[in-house]
Amino acid sequence: MAEGTFVIVDAGATKTDFVVLQNKEIVHRFADAGINANYATDEQIQEVFSRFVSTLPNPYRKVDRMAYYGAGCANEHSASRIASVIMAFFPQISFQVCSDLLEACHALCGQQPGLVAILGTGSSSCLYDGQKIIDRAPSLGYMIGDEGSGTYLGKKFVTAYMMKKLPEVVVTELEQHFDINPSKVIHRIYQESHPNKFFASFPPFIQDHLDIPEVKSLCKSAFAEFFDSQIGYYDKNAYSKVHLLGSVAFHFQNVIQEVALEKKINMGTIIASPMSKLINYYTQDL
Repeated sequence: MAEGTFVIVDAGATKTDFVVLQNKEIVHRFADAGINANYATDEQIQEVFSRFVSTLPNPYRKVDRMAYYGAGCANEHSASRIASVIMAFFPQISFQVCSDLLEACHALCGQQPGLVAILGTGSSSCLYDGQKIIDRAPSLGYMIGDEGSGTYLGKKFVTAYMMKKLPEVVVTELEQHFDINPSKVIHRIYQESHPNKFFASFPPFIQDHLDIPEVKSLCKSAFAEFFDSQIGYYDKNAYSKVHLLGSVAFHFQNVIQEVALEKKINMGTIIASPMSKLINYYTQDL
C-alpha cells in the first residue's frame, strides 16, 4: 500500500470535507455531513468517518498523517472526543485536532503573524503569532454576540422587517420568497427549534438586495459592530491587517471593505473556504 498518505479534514457545522494527499497531489476527496464537536454525538462523528473510510481507494487506506480542523474543537473535551474517533479508525496515525479558528490562521497567514477572523454563520477572531493563537476575543454565540455573522445579519434584517423599516418592494419579495408574515416570524423564532438557523438563512437574500439603500445601511451597521466588538478588542499596535475567512466575509467583502476604510482598518486576504490554502500550507513540508 502507498506510503506518505496525508488527510486534511475541514469539519464545519454543515459540511465535512476530507482531502487525501500523496506526494503533494490530491488523490481522493470526500464530503459528508457537518460535525460540530460541541453538539455531535460520538455515533454521528463515527458515522461520518466510517463513510469516509469506506470510500478510500485501496492504495490510500494506510493513512500516515491527518490534520483535523473542526467547529467546536477549541473546547478541550470536544477535541478529545474527535481524537478518540480518529484513533479508533487509524490506530497508528500521527494527527492533530485543531479549532476552526486555527484553521483560519493556517489558511490565511501560514507562518506569518496576523489578526484573523471568521465571518460565516457565526463570527470569531484571534491574534496569531505565526505558530499559535496568542489572544482571542470572547466568542459569545448568536444570542449575545456573533456580530457581523450570517446569523447576526439575519437578526438585524428580520428586526427591520418586523419594525416596518424595509421598503415595500423588499417586504413583498421577502414574504413571497420565505413564505412568511409577522405572525409566522414570531412563531418561527419563539416556538420552533434552532432560531439561529432561521436567521442564518437570510444572507443570500440580503446580498441580492444590496442595491437597496436601507438594506446596505443595515449591513454596514452589522459590520461596523463586528469591527467595534471583535477587532476593537485588540490593541491596534498588535497587527497591521485584518484577514477574513467565511462565506459572509467573501460575499459581502465590498461592503466590509467600505466599512473598514471608514474605520481606517487595513484589510488583508479574504477567502470563502480554507481548503486550497490549507493544501498549500501543508504541501510545503511534504
